[in-house]
Amino acid sequence: MGKETLLISSTVPAYETGPDNKMHCHWLMRRLQEAATTHADREGFGVAQMAKLGCFWVLTSMRIEIDSLPEREKLFSLTTWSRGAKRLRAFRDFSGCNEKGKEIIRASTEWMVLDHKSRKPINVDDHINLIAKDKSVFPDTVKRLRPGKPEQEIHSLSVPYSSLDASGHVNNTEYLRWGLDALRGQGLVQNDITSIRIAFISEVFEGNSIKLMNCEQKHKGFELIGLNETENRTAFALEVQ
Repeated sequence: MGKETLLISSTVPAYETGPDNKMHCHWLMRRLQEAATTHADREGFGVAQMAKLGCFWVLTSMRIEIDSLPEREKLFSLTTWSRGAKRLRAFRDFSGCNEKGKEIIRASTEWMVLDHKSRKPINVDDHINLIAKDKSVFPDTVKRLRPGKPEQEIHSLSVPYSSLDASGHVNNTEYLRWGLDALRGQGLVQNDITSIRIAFISEVFEGNSIKLMNCEQKHKGFELIGLNETENRTAFALEVQ
């Protein structure tokens, strides 16, 4: 494979799976983020390199389509590549295969680069060469999920220290974990999930009070938003089918 593509293959450990021996969805998301980080580091636009430029990456949107989840003690191979950038937005796709080489996971992500001091987005093309590959896992345009109309509170929590990442704010994968755990009480079964869309809207920090609100259903599936009551703003939006 060329520089524009990264392939990571490994056996799925027990701690990434649940009672059904299938990978938890938030662990799948962690693998996607780690693959993106590894590829960016290797090709010169990772965390350390961006810090020297006075900026950093933020994940703003993700779409995952699932045929089946990776299984415990089975090989899972994940390939990722950049699809380039358009002004303030950069795009990255992923393809995951089982031990037989069959594609079981497809994902597409949208990123932005923020200035360290101003926290405002900057033009990606002005700073880095993303070594883009002209290939998309989805035939249609991936649209950013917009927060729905909240109906009722289904869960609340105070953000623990263990949810923080190296940047000092809540890791994106925690939002998915919180959301899917809350939706289990609404009838969600992980093995029935075929599609996940999530939009990351604002940062969340230790001690913030988060309220998860079930949203009015526009179609089949589940939708919720995470409200940061401490900051009085929406933290994320999640749609699961």
